[in-house]
Amino acid sequence: MYQTTKKKLRQGDIAVCEFHQLRARSGELPSPGGKTVPNEDLPDFGPSQSFEIPIATPGRDEPTIRQLRVWVGYAIVVHQSCELDYADPDDSRVTVAPLVSAERWTSGPWELIREGSLPGYFYLPATSAEQAEVLGLPGPWPESAVALASTTLVSRGIVKPNRLMTLSATALPSLQSALVRFTTVRGWANSDAAQLLKGKSVVAIQETMELVPGPARLTKVFLDDVDGGDEITVVCGLRPNRRAA
Repeated sequence: MYQTTKKKLRQGDIAVCEFHQLRARSGELPSPGGKTVPNEDLPDFGPSQSFEIPIATPGRDEPTIRQLRVWVGYAIVVHQSCELDYADPDDSRVTVAPLVSAERWTSGPWELIREGSLPGYFYLPATSAEQAEVLGLPGPWPESAVALASTTLVSRGIVKPNRLMTLSATALPSLQSALVRFTTVRGWANSDAAQLLKGKSVVAIQETMELVPGPARLTKVFLDDVDGGDEITVVCGLRPNRRAA
């Protein structure tokens, strides 16, 4: 699952770095962070630091005050390696997603995360003391998960010098698949969720590029109802249209 890092910054590199969220100064929801009791539905990244920053706003005499909430912890590079390799020399951007450990987020839905049932998370197994020693880690790596919904943008100068290890070549496709699933199809609906289709208006049906055995494609079915609509991902084994010669 893990190996030592290379010289180049790559997708799958794991580092200790800062990650952040830009927030309004008032009227904001308290989480993530800022609570003494962990929320079972939100990953616990540990303590954070908050900084108020003035931002000049066009058309306003006074700056807008924003709050920058910053955590320090483990994060994984989710930026595509080819984008890192062929970026403009002045481009310092790298996209990372923070990791949450089962040791800290004890109330989290770990059974679902382990079996890959939650599209917002990518599971990272723990290592033994022997494996950690081979990787050059100070101790065993804890069971953890990538929190994809907290993906943020930082600079290469923050991530690259603080890398600990990276995903192996065989594990990287699984991370990429999790990213595609999270940002596009999300996941297949189960038979209970399929009952949502009953009695609702189908406003759009869109095939995705995700293939399943058959072969068939996962299909997004968009619904309309009084609550503002919903979507569900199902398998439709439809014969493709014949194209005119």
